Amino acid sequence: MIEIIAAIVTTVDILIVYTLLRLRRGRLMIMLWTTILNMLLPLVGFYAGEWVMSYFSGWSHALSSVMLSLIGLHILLSDSEQPSVINKISPFFLALIVSMDAFGVSVTFGMMQLNKWLFVLASGFFSVIFSAIALMYTGRMRVINGTFIRRIAGFTFICMGVLSLFF
Repeated sequence: MIEIIAAIVTTVDILIVYTLLRLRRGRLMIMLWTTILNMLLPLVGFYAGEWVMSYFSGWSHALSSVMLSLIGLHILLSDSEQPSVINKISPFFLALIVSMDAFGVSVTFGMMQLNKWLFVLASGFFSVIFSAIALMYTGRMRVINGTFIRRIAGFTFICMGVLSLFF
């Protein structure tokens, strides 16, 4: 269950960033790249997490919870609302930017030995859904407040990190 919650939290930035964009062409390419990278990067992250765990077996649980909390803190402190720069980036790099947080989360999940395929598939599923919603309604959705959602995601990761340290 934690894998599905984390997949939703890590892919919600797609909804925020892509809604702020005013793209008229290349939407399908961005959606495809985002989906592929939101499945590939977590898979690589899980293997990296398992590798780290094999070397730091005594510290892996504490290390994964600290990393998860630091990702949440990074999300809270980041300011990603610069659409003038984002519009000039290629679809691949734009998809890479919104997919990087899934890599960090999957490294910690690999250390905790959670269900790799559930997170990868859920991340891919939610990235398709959120990309499609955001790119269909780009520039027209005023309901989504990026700062509010980013704060919720940051606090969620911090709570997941703290809770995983104790349980």
